[in-house]
Amino acid sequence: MNPPFIRDRAGPRQLGTLALLCLALTARAAVPFDGGVSSLEALAQGQASGPVAIARPGTDSGAAIAPLLAAGPLSADTAVRIALLNNPGLQVSLAADGVNISDAAMAASPTRRKAGQDIVLLAAQARKAWTRAVAAAQIARLAAEAKDSAEAGGELARRMARAGNWSKLQQAREQLLLADAAAQLARARQAASSEREKLIVVLGLWGAQTGFALPDRLPELPKQPQELPDVESRVLQQRLDLQLASAEWAQQRRARREPGAEALWDAMGNAARVRELAVKARSEAREAYHGYRTAWDLAQYYEKQVLPLSRFIKDETLLRYNGMLASVFELLAESRAQAQAAGEAVQASRDFWLADADLRTVLAGAPYDAASGASTERPSTGAAAAAH
Repeated sequence: MNPPFIRDRAGPRQLGTLALLCLALTARAAVPFDGGVSSLEALAQGQASGPVAIARPGTDSGAAIAPLLAAGPLSADTAVRIALLNNPGLQVSLAADGVNISDAAMAASPTRRKAGQDIVLLAAQARKAWTRAVAAAQIARLAAEAKDSAEAGGELARRMARAGNWSKLQQAREQLLLADAAAQLARARQAASSEREKLIVVLGLWGAQTGFALPDRLPELPKQPQELPDVESRVLQQRLDLQLASAEWAQQRRARREPGAEALWDAMGNAARVRELAVKARSEAREAYHGYRTAWDLAQYYEKQVLPLSRFIKDETLLRYNGMLASVFELLAESRAQAQAAGEAVQASRDFWLADADLRTVLAGAPYDAASGASTERPSTGAAAAAH
């Protein structure tokens, strides 16, 4: 039972004043729960360039994805289109939602909005899996180049030691470099195979479909990063959990209730919930954008500074070698160093495209933790968590 002194003080005037105060505190955070889409395909638009289709549960999408797989090296946009057509997890989620996401359902219904978030998360999942697979294969090729240099050095060291021009210690050092390069190559090839398999699972492929080709390298960096001074407001307008909380609070404010302590605390709790989600959404928007900008800066630094310097050092070492001012081992060492620098540049580029996918997902209304963990989660998991 509520204490009497609380009941006595919670009159209609005080309750109305507190409700207005809570409304004023959260007015900037509240997001209108209106608008929507008329079909699942409309929910998916913007996730990839060109038209995007979504296969209905129980349909065979093999004929639809065959030309996409055969069109040459798989692009990130094509990977997204295939995933939306063919991912079993998405079809399970849509089948579970059933009629609640059909074209006859209200566009602003929570279930329909959840389905839209499932689609957004799956698109991010596919884009990030593609990025990791391409980067891993690219790094594996660079590791093979480094091993070739180490093999050349090891063979030359063996011959020089046999001729008595090198000590066993010098030869052992070169052999150790070769052993390390061979181990690095094995790890890189395993990583490339693993990332490709993860991409295959996201795309829902099997059998002959898994023989698709990937590009030799990641896309070029954009010449300039996105400038998003309004990133917070854009995220607030799209957040599903904030929209649901705002709608629930608005519905309870419209309902007629007897004034009292219970109504007072309900009003305070609902207002606090909306404010809590708004604060978190704003923070996540800033975090995602800061990660994106930092990743672009680092990738640009490797592209404009580290790689040119590495190539210059190798070229200068080659000139010194041709002039008999540097040994062949110095030249081989610089070749290995350049391959290592190139691998680090690929990792920086990969991190940028992963951050770009996270930012896309956050701007589409998914929580940042769901976006950044999208590579390992089923699409329905993150959306369901956001809806509660």
